[in-house]
Amino acid sequence: MHVNRPACAQKQVVLMLARAPQGRRGLRCARCPLAGAGSSGQPRSDVMTTTGTAGLQEGDAARCTGMDLLRWSGMPVEEATSLRDVSFPVKWLSAGQPLVVEGAPLESLYFVRSGTLKVFQTERDGYEQVHAFALKGDILALDGLHDERHATAATALEPSSVAVLPLREWQRATREHPLLARLQARAASLELARRGATLHNMAAVAAEVRLARFLLQLSARQALLEFPPRKLRLRMSRRDIASLLGVSHESVSRSLGILATEGLIRVNHREVDLVDEGGLVARQTTTRPERDAPRLTA
Repeated sequence: MHVNRPACAQKQVVLMLARAPQGRRGLRCARCPLAGAGSSGQPRSDVMTTTGTAGLQEGDAARCTGMDLLRWSGMPVEEATSLRDVSFPVKWLSAGQPLVVEGAPLESLYFVRSGTLKVFQTERDGYEQVHAFALKGDILALDGLHDERHATAATALEPSSVAVLPLREWQRATREHPLLARLQARAASLELARRGATLHNMAAVAAEVRLARFLLQLSARQALLEFPPRKLRLRMSRRDIASLLGVSHESVSRSLGILATEGLIRVNHREVDLVDEGGLVARQTTTRPERDAPRLTA
C-alpha cells in the first residue's frame, strides 16, 4: 500500500537517512566478539569491537533475547532454545551519558551489551570514587537489590548499549528459566571477584605496581572477551584510573612513564601495548618500592 506524504515529510525522511550513523548498521550476533568487519570484509583483530543481535538497529524498538544474554556472557546456548521467546529492550548510550543515578529507586538491572561504563559514588565534596569499569557481559545495579535503590551511579565512557532488565520481569524470568538465574549468579560472583582484585591492587604501596596489576587485569578481561589482550585502548581517563587505584592522577601518568621506561609497556595517548607481559607480571608482584625492599647481604 502506498502512502502519500507531504513534501516536507519526505525531506525529513531523506535528511534522517542521510544523518543515520553508519557504524551501527548491520550489527551481528556472533560467538566471537571480533566479528565486526572492516571495509575489506575481514574481521579486525587490532582493536576492541563489539557485536550485537542480528538485524538489531539503534532505536526504541530494539530488543534482545535471553539467548543473546547468555551468548554475550560466554555461557553455552545449546540448551537455551526456550530463551528465544524471552526478550528485553536495548538502551543506547552516548559517551558521557548517565545510565543510572546513585540513590534512585531500583527499577531495572542492566546487562552491558557493548562499550564501557564507569561505576562510581560521588562524595559530598563532588569527588567521584570509581568502583569499577563495566564491560560487555557485566550486569549493573546488582549492589542495589538489597534495598531496591541504586548504591552506585553508572555513566558511559564511550558509545555503549545495555539490555534493560525490568526488575519484576527479570525476577519472574529467572524463576522460570534456571539458566538466567545462573547468569545472574555468575555476574554477581565475577563482580565480587573483581572488587577483591581492586583491594589486592591497593595493597601495593608503589603506584606503578598498582597500575601494573590494573593493566594485567584489564588484559585478562579483554582476553575473555576474545579481544587482543596485549593491545589496550583505555576508555577511562587517567583521573578515573587514579580514583579506582587510590592514587593521584599525576601518579598514574608518572607510573605509565616508569613502566614504559622499563620496557614493559608502550604508551601512545590512551593506547597501551603490553610489550613485555612476563616482565609486567614480575613487576606487579612487588608490594613496595624498590628503595624500601630489604637488601640481601653476603
